[in-house]
Amino acid sequence: MELKISARNRSVVLLMLVIPLLLTGCWDRNEIEETGIALGVGIDFPDGQEEGARPIIAMTHQFALPNQFSESTSSKVQKDYVNMSSAGPIVFDNIRALSTRSARPPNYEHLQVIVISEKAARELDLKNVINFFLRNTETRRSIRVVISHGKASDIYQQQKSTKTPALELRELTDNYRKTLRIPPALTLGNMSEHLTGQSSFVMQGAANSPEGVKLTSAAVIRGTTARMIGFLSEIETVGLNWLLGNNHSNGIVEGIEPDSGAMLGYEVRKMTSSIQPIVQGNEISFQVKIKTTGKLREDWAFPGDAFDVDFIDRAEKATAAMIKQMAEKALAKTQRQYKVDVAGFGKRLSIKKPAVWKRVKDGWEDRFSRVPVSIEVEVDIQEFGTRGTKRN
Repeated sequence: MELKISARNRSVVLLMLVIPLLLTGCWDRNEIEETGIALGVGIDFPDGQEEGARPIIAMTHQFALPNQFSESTSSKVQKDYVNMSSAGPIVFDNIRALSTRSARPPNYEHLQVIVISEKAARELDLKNVINFFLRNTETRRSIRVVISHGKASDIYQQQKSTKTPALELRELTDNYRKTLRIPPALTLGNMSEHLTGQSSFVMQGAANSPEGVKLTSAAVIRGTTARMIGFLSEIETVGLNWLLGNNHSNGIVEGIEPDSGAMLGYEVRKMTSSIQPIVQGNEISFQVKIKTTGKLREDWAFPGDAFDVDFIDRAEKATAAMIKQMAEKALAKTQRQYKVDVAGFGKRLSIKKPAVWKRVKDGWEDRFSRVPVSIEVEVDIQEFGTRGTKRN
């Protein structure tokens, strides 16, 4: 009997020790009212810095405001965010400076976008700029990173839109699937991979306007220096997207019908691009084949018959000529002027001809600037609506 009571007592004591552990809740929980939820970060390079001195960077944090802080009895619309600025030699020093002005420490679990100004991207090593965010356990590698025309802090100023600027910009970065005028979105993780591998790449460019933030063109980053070297125009960005052959992109291509000189509007439904390296002895060249299927959305030709085979054939050739022209403009800027490989020609060479790549990979971009590239475009108009302009 005594043995049974002793065992029972031991069970009760063990249960009393375990139950409190299950009732402790979230031991590391932070109340939302006591946390600075960072939605966006901007990085600028202030003017007036002394040559040779330690560079100073300026940062803008956009924090979400809990409802009880943004609500007001006033009839005016209240902002649901607040911007805080700081300056210091490194990113972490900027963050520490925020603690002198706010009781709520910044939290980056919900960070949506990082904006780096054009000047900062030209002056600073981008590996150093993003180093803190890569090391921070709160930061996700899927965060979008863009380059701003002008100051990054201006991007976070609310204009006519009622949305929080950081959230609106994050949504805009996904619109590359709807237009060819901006490059694919770049995540923090992808950016780190490019910089680590010293491969050149492009980033989405953002600009402020009276109507709000707008994504425009592409910023070109040289991999070997980890710095920005320039922007592509919208037409050059469209051409680069054709070279990249992004299947998720679509958009409109304007062509000119050769017989009448009238405008045509071609809607992209599918696009692919294949880059084929050609090696003859020590000579390297590339052949790019672009294929696309889509719909004839608009034609200003009169008389023009959208049901006529010859008319469709002319429309396909006119669209193909325009695509080729834009792709050649993209190559002229990136390959010959900037001397960078942002379309993956070197990568294709390394896959198809690994022995050749091993021989030429050192100093590849300088060599690539002199490599011949031919472009072929095939357009297949599969749909043309229910209306032709030529009718009896």
